[in-house]
Amino acid sequence: MNTLAKAGALRLKRARQGHEHDMLDAVLKLVPDAVISVDLAGRIKSFNPAAERIFGRSSASVQGEPVDMLMPERFRSGHQAAMLRFAHAGGESRMMGLRRIKGLRADGQEIELEGMISHVNLPQGARSLVTLHDVTVRAQAEMQLQHSRAQLAELTRKLMTQERVLVKRLAQVLHDQLGQTLAAIRMCHETILELQSARTPPDSEHLQERMGALIGQAIAQVRQVLQDLRPPLLEEQGLSVALDNELRNRAQGAPQMDISINVPHKLELMRWPAEVEYAAFMVVRESVENALRHSGASAIVVELSGNALSLHITVSDNGVGLPEGVGLGVGHLGILGMRERAQAVGATVTLGRGQEPGTRVAFHWQCAS
Repeated sequence: MNTLAKAGALRLKRARQGHEHDMLDAVLKLVPDAVISVDLAGRIKSFNPAAERIFGRSSASVQGEPVDMLMPERFRSGHQAAMLRFAHAGGESRMMGLRRIKGLRADGQEIELEGMISHVNLPQGARSLVTLHDVTVRAQAEMQLQHSRAQLAELTRKLMTQERVLVKRLAQVLHDQLGQTLAAIRMCHETILELQSARTPPDSEHLQERMGALIGQAIAQVRQVLQDLRPPLLEEQGLSVALDNELRNRAQGAPQMDISINVPHKLELMRWPAEVEYAAFMVVRESVENALRHSGASAIVVELSGNALSLHITVSDNGVGLPEGVGLGVGHLGILGMRERAQAVGATVTLGRGQEPGTRVAFHWQCAS
């Protein structure tokens, strides 16, 4: 190839490179993320418009400056050495930091960033290419959400404490006052019947029998309310005994259903914090009630496991199972209530399908200390 042809080919190559450079420059101006190239000495070589917007600095003001200037001072120690190790390793792209990194704007404001770093070889030399996405608004929203959740959990915990106190007080009133009053009414009624002559008119006799039946019904209703309000044996003998008693009562009301509980011998007398036992009991009660009403199951199994520092309970049935997406549905008040009770004591509730068609509700608590 003669000199003229070589010169033409060189001009064409340079024109093509210039065109590609223009296209790359146009792309870098349009992308919403900051794109920064850094040489092996840790000096900024390019700074696209998105980087100018995110950091509040012009490209000209950062050219040749240490890239460390874009992060808070407390994070700068060792950063340059880490970038050099990455550049010399010649590795592929990777996330910067564990998940997010801190950036520093020109006005001193700290921002949250998600970033990738890559090693590239350019005609001008080796470069580290950093791509950064500003997630400050998202991070603030997440922090606010976490704060709101913590407030909600604290409110739920307080409401549960008030609920326990109120239920205990109401149960005491029903037992000590209304229950005793009904018992006294029954005794008076029975005494009146004994004192009446055998010539009591048929209509009066019928009314007396009806009154006796109503008194008996009222006493039974009060006893049922007491049982529902104040879980039998929970305070006195603990969770496993209270659950066993609860499920026996449920089984009597649903003889068509096989309801059972499995508790390891070592946990039969185990006690956990009162608020944890109460939350667990109410979650199991709600789960069993849901299974009885909606599952179409023939069997419900409650299993308890754990130790002094943890508690795990599952309620499984062999019914039709949860409809798709119900486990995440915030509109299901029963499910939402169970989760809020659990969260208030530092526990979790998960819902899913069992090993066979059916539903499985799991309550898990782990001591935080």
